[in-house]
Amino acid sequence: MTKKEQKREDAQRLLESEIIRAHITELENQLSEIEAKRNELEYLKESISQLKGQKGKEILMPFGSGVLVRGKITDEEKVIVNVGANILVEKNIEDAKKIIDTQIEELNSVAKLIEKEIEKYSIL
Repeated sequence: MTKKEQKREDAQRLLESEIIRAHITELENQLSEIEAKRNELEYLKESISQLKGQKGKEILMPFGSGVLVRGKITDEEKVIVNVGANILVEKNIEDAKKIIDTQIEELNSVAKLIEKEIEKYSIL
């Protein structure tokens, strides 16, 4: 193999290595986002569990883009849940927690797939 061919091959390997590192970094970022979403769902589940006995209490509700409005809890038995595709349905607390658990399970499944992908590329 000539020096020129060796340099070309080395450059190709370096490029492939950089592409793999970039892909692994992107996958790790996705895992971080999944972990944040999972934590948010766990917090949500805990929060709705604490609604009992809160009827009439004042709370701050997100209104959008970091804006909150004051409101009062008028129903401590039911919540409105986004079940996907921005479809909102009223659910009792236990059903809402089941939906949240399903979402957490789905995130866990995706996280496992990403972890396997990272492992696959890490051994290259």
